[in-house]
Formats: sequence, C-alpha cells, structure tokens
Amino acid sequence: MSYSEERWRAYVLAYDVEVAQEDVEEELYRVRADMKHRMIYAQMTGAESHPFPEMELEGQKDALVEAALFEAKEPLVLKDLTRKLDVTVTPEELLAEGEAIAARQNSTLDEVKRFFGKDLTFLERDVRERKIRDWACSQ
Repeated sequence: MSYSEERWRAYVLAYDVEVAQEDVEEELYRVRADMKHRMIYAQMTGAESHPFPEMELEGQKDALVEAALFEAKEPLVLKDLTRKLDVTVTPEELLAEGEAIAARQNSTLDEVKRFFGKDLTFLERDVRERKIRDWACSQ
C-alpha cells in the first residue's frame, strides 16, 4: 500500500460530496457496536477492564462520528473519482497484484487465480481503487 492512510482519510473527509445523514447514523451505530464488542471481549479475556463501555464510547463521540462519516463517505468519493479520472487497470497490474497476494498469503498464483478468476478480473476494482487513492494522496 503506497498511499498514506492519514492523507487518504483527510482527503475523503474534505472531499465535496453529499452524504446522507442516515448513512452516517447507520455507520455510527456499526462503529459503536464494534467498539463496544471489542471492549467487552477485551474485558472477558483479561486484556483490559471496561466497566462502563457506554461512558467510554460517549467520551470518544467526536472520533466515532468522524470514523462513521469516513466510512459512509469513502465509497461515494471513490465512485466519484472513478467516474472523473477514468483510471484503467492493465493485465500486467492485475498479474502483479495477484503475485503480491500469493506472496503475502504464502500461496501460489494458481491458487489466487482460482479465487479471483483465471485472468484476475475480480481484482480490478481493488487495483483501480488503490490507484485512485495513490493519485488523491499525491495531490
């Protein structure tokens, strides 16, 4: 991953695209539920104590709202940039991504191709979105 997560997050949050409030609220519900689940699991395994998870979540409200906004907005930004930039993905890029996945998973390219298709076309969206993120972070 060559783009910067921080730069990408800032880019998405600053991008001018309308996000439905209900989408943000749905994401906020999911983010809060995930955080609460993690707190309870941490407490059950003895890692950390979270006697008042709701109070902790309330203390993190601004960060959670920002996370929810990012999660709701990112797909819209990617869709808009995909339309505007007309980014193409070459067979060589798909092959390189397939080989990278095989190396990361300690697998073979043939096994990756069985999952993502003989010509790796099911990787095209991921490669395109990575190229868009790289472009956005270089701006």
